[in-house]
Amino acid sequence: MNRNYLKHEFLITGRSRRNIPFLLFISVLLLSYCIILLPNEETKETYKPDEVRSYLIDLEVEQELREAKGNTGIIKMTGMPVYAYNAYYYKLNHAMLTAYEDNNYPRLLYLRNFSLLGNEYEYTSDENLFALSPYPGKDRSHLYKQTMMRYEDYLTNDYPITYGLMYEKTGLQALQKFLQTNGILFILFCAIFFSSDMLSRDRKNRSVLQGVPLSWYRQLNLKSLSAFFYSLLVIIGILVAGVVVMSVQFGFGYFDLHVPIMIAQETFTFEDYDVISIAVFLGKTLIVVPLLIFLFIRLNVILGLLFKNEWLVLLVSSLILFSDRLFVSRTTREIFGKDISFFPQTYFDFGKIVNGDKNFLLNTETITYTKGIIVLLVTIAVIELVLFALSKIINKRRFYFE
Repeated sequence: MNRNYLKHEFLITGRSRRNIPFLLFISVLLLSYCIILLPNEETKETYKPDEVRSYLIDLEVEQELREAKGNTGIIKMTGMPVYAYNAYYYKLNHAMLTAYEDNNYPRLLYLRNFSLLGNEYEYTSDENLFALSPYPGKDRSHLYKQTMMRYEDYLTNDYPITYGLMYEKTGLQALQKFLQTNGILFILFCAIFFSSDMLSRDRKNRSVLQGVPLSWYRQLNLKSLSAFFYSLLVIIGILVAGVVVMSVQFGFGYFDLHVPIMIAQETFTFEDYDVISIAVFLGKTLIVVPLLIFLFIRLNVILGLLFKNEWLVLLVSSLILFSDRLFVSRTTREIFGKDISFFPQTYFDFGKIVNGDKNFLLNTETITYTKGIIVLLVTIAVIELVLFALSKIINKRRFYFE
């Protein structure tokens, strides 16, 4: 009976008139993201040949004027001749442009890495970078160190340097970036949507369901399990499809590529950083995703019992999911006098826990991977106790007929 009921619930979820349009929507969103947005995404490291050509033309004109005047000029802060400074950067940028035009990405990477070595100022002085951040200088410095650690990994290992690898567009790199930005929140929202109506939809068939020979609490558990398996299946499909589409365009990538992580908040130098492989990052992140999905599905059961309305469940659950983004700032380290690391919403965006970005953003060291798993497990335990008690108060008859 349990198996048949589970299968019945799974099929209802799969055939739902509200889920099928949503699946089509996220499919279009996925294709747009992988075919249009990611390939054309521009970062600080995106090479812009047209701008470089204009820069070189202007620089050449300036050099010719200085030659005609016989005046090299002096940089006041360093005492270095302007002419020699310009000549150095003309040769460097001309070489990078030639490498780009020849699709010689190993040479382009070598030259770019050379130009950035010891030149953190190129990042920290860029006012367009993190312009809306409350701590732009800190964020720019953080990005510079991560970039240099990636380039060091590319240059010291035997990876074929391609456009996709250099600009983090291979399948595995795209998945890694997706999970350490807003990807997990998107995944959890999908699970919330799929499970938001698992109770309210039955209120249309009250007389039929009253005769099901299963206890009310067991029905709630089976409904949760069905929504969990369905959400997991869809999410796995989304991730696999995204990796395949990106791999077709830019290559699959390598599991031993290094991902920079922040391990301390002390000196804010390279000593505070370390690396893990993409394989380790994906493993430590993806193993927690089912835990988070289960947490929100069980939370939706509680909300479904209380509100009896799928849209209210979706709204409240979504507010809880995004509460960390909506109500917590980068200066918030305590909630109600307790350290923020003891609250589950801190760990919803789990990719940032694995690479240390959450600690970096809040300037703390109390948020750890192990503590995150413990907090989430305790949260699930509390939800289970609340759900068990609530199922006794709001029983089957009261839920369907009140």
